[in-house]
Amino acid sequence: MNIRPYQKKDFRYVQDICMATSSYKDDDTPVNRAHLCALYCDYYLDNEPETCFVAVNEDDIPIGYILCAADRENYAEMMDAYYLPLVRKLDSGEFFRINALSKVEQRYVRQGYTAHLHIDILEDYQHQGIGTKLIETLFNKLTELKVEGVYLICGAKNDAARRFYEKTGFADIDYITGAVVYGKKFITDDEQ
Repeated sequence: MNIRPYQKKDFRYVQDICMATSSYKDDDTPVNRAHLCALYCDYYLDNEPETCFVAVNEDDIPIGYILCAADRENYAEMMDAYYLPLVRKLDSGEFFRINALSKVEQRYVRQGYTAHLHIDILEDYQHQGIGTKLIETLFNKLTELKVEGVYLICGAKNDAARRFYEKTGFADIDYITGAVVYGKKFITDDEQ
């Protein structure tokens, strides 16, 4: 496996991985795909490709990815203007849930976790060290960009993912309904 920066040719593969690793994997309809990808991958690929990386197989086909929004202001502005209106049209309940969560996430930004990420790997390629390599690649990029810190939200019952995040240097920084929030600082309060 090789880790490389995301390229435009990877767009559909990333969307496919997003669907295949989601709760919609057995219900990949155009509506579900549009809704899920609007929330969890399209913004990152469209607006911050420099902080997106893919793990590829020997044919250079993506089998996993890590996507990061390092610019929180741009993320909030673009999501409100372009991506969330689609989600609202397709699933108003999910729109209101995400909108409420966005307000909660502001507390992590105020604590210095100014970026957030999503990582997914196809099931057949999990437990092979690919996730660790993706995390390390992103951490190096965020350090280079002088990003203060990054956070992610993980299902509270997803024990394997929680062990993975803790093993790769994340600390649990909050608990919200049904989820644990993990964070990793790159710049300490002393360095600011």
